[in-house]
Amino acid sequence: MSNPSFDIGQWYNEHDLDYRTPELTHGSGSASPAPQDQPHQRISGLPLLQLADWNPSLPYDESPPTCIHYSIEWKMLLKKGRLSKLTNDTEQNLVLAPGAFWDQTLKPKLLQLLAKKTPRNKCYEPDETNVVVSITDRSQRDLTKRFDEMDIDWEVVEDQLLAWSHLLREGKRLRIDISFIYKETTQAVAVRTQQTTRRGGVTATQLAERAELLEEQEATGLTTVWKDVYSLMRCTGSLCQGTYCWRDPENRKHYKLDTSVVTKLIDYAEEGNTLRTHGDVPPWIRELIYAKEQQGSERRKRKRQGSFSESSTPIHITNVIPSHCNQDSAGWSTGSTPETRNNSRLYHMPKLEIPPPIDESIHRYYK
Repeated sequence: MSNPSFDIGQWYNEHDLDYRTPELTHGSGSASPAPQDQPHQRISGLPLLQLADWNPSLPYDESPPTCIHYSIEWKMLLKKGRLSKLTNDTEQNLVLAPGAFWDQTLKPKLLQLLAKKTPRNKCYEPDETNVVVSITDRSQRDLTKRFDEMDIDWEVVEDQLLAWSHLLREGKRLRIDISFIYKETTQAVAVRTQQTTRRGGVTATQLAERAELLEEQEATGLTTVWKDVYSLMRCTGSLCQGTYCWRDPENRKHYKLDTSVVTKLIDYAEEGNTLRTHGDVPPWIRELIYAKEQQGSERRKRKRQGSFSESSTPIHITNVIPSHCNQDSAGWSTGSTPETRNNSRLYHMPKLEIPPPIDESIHRYYK
């Protein structure tokens, strides 16, 4: 049982101890670390090398890694009604911080490629940049950011890499996907429109747009996909010469193509798929061609049936002498028999009423 008159302060004073300190010192032993420092020691992330800490001559291939490793997959897109890919590339095994790598390597590389792969008579400017930071860990969601022009907040990207750096020791991989979207400057568009207008007419505008499209694709080093598709599908047969047909490799039948199907073939080829022969047409486009052929066949069949039903309707022409004429006149009685007259009564043919001349009708009306 405890003594109610016990004074803990007096007991500390008698033993030369200070009861106001949270820790007790015994001999020469050191104090234990503060509890708030323990989580920091337990979670150990990897550093992200800035330009001052980076040595370009070192391979940085330690295992386990001593700094953050990541890769960048980027592509350049041109906005022309719809986005078209100009070029793309992958930067692997990077250790330099993304912001420093952008200023040091990637930005100059983009400017050089833009000037090389676009026509000389066109000017492009950055429109927007989309950045996605991801890691090969399903429990972590991707970081997706959009920035105007090329005003990228690299600090946000680097903070996300630092937050996932401890997962690199578990074999996870970091990646940054960047899409640089460019658009043509409004001044260049206005100048080209004025030049096209001076040449005059809608035809001149279309020819100018086609020439510029060919020039642009040749300058960028891209194959003129739409031109190749049109050349492949142009029919040289005697029955459908000058049109676009798909020749079925199995039965060698020609199927006429409309603009919608040719457009789908161009989109299919522009996605990087092989379209060199008629046998390369994918099954889903073949089904579309068969369906359009079936619809056209049924439409032509209905049209033929309609015209046949109209032409096959019997036309009855009956010459009947008006009632006011004499039945025994030469036109009827001489060539008729009682049997013929009886048959005419059985068929109940309608009387053919021929209106009188106009002058006679006026005279009757006057009377």
